[in-house]
Amino acid sequence: MNVNFDWNEWFFIITTSVIFSLFLLVRNYFPAVIVIIIWVYNIVYVSTIDYFLLATPFKLYYFSDNRTYELSGALFHLLMYPCASLLFLFGYDKWRFYGKKTVLYILFWTGFSIFFEWICVKNHALTYTGWKLYYSIPTYPLSAILLIRLFHFTKSKLHEISKNKIME
Repeated sequence: MNVNFDWNEWFFIITTSVIFSLFLLVRNYFPAVIVIIIWVYNIVYVSTIDYFLLATPFKLYYFSDNRTYELSGALFHLLMYPCASLLFLFGYDKWRFYGKKTVLYILFWTGFSIFFEWICVKNHALTYTGWKLYYSIPTYPLSAILLIRLFHFTKSKLHEISKNKIME
């Protein structure tokens, strides 16, 4: 593992610390089981996609400033993505962005995500070797829809379980 500690590592640490701090403010909104399911789902989902796009033959981008895996990239996989997803779901559920409002909410988050990805590229947290920023435009809404579907599924199953326990 080739580690060169410079600005992009600080960028990973700062941005991950900010998003984790925001998550800590809202973590009690969700039952622990939802947090765990969303957390694990995000790690698996994002790592799978990243590995597919980072590996041979594609090698479309890499984290940080060298092609080898760095611990700073692991910060994003283990903390940034799950925390951002839970913040996304917090806003979605707390302020009831359901129905037609869901589309606007997803568009807002897509715009924010594209902007953040651009900032990551400018700070050498991501280095494109074939990927283009506009490729991410359909990726974020699809990911948001899958996340919302998982959230609703999990929430409904928890409701069923608690309802069945009350009936017993």
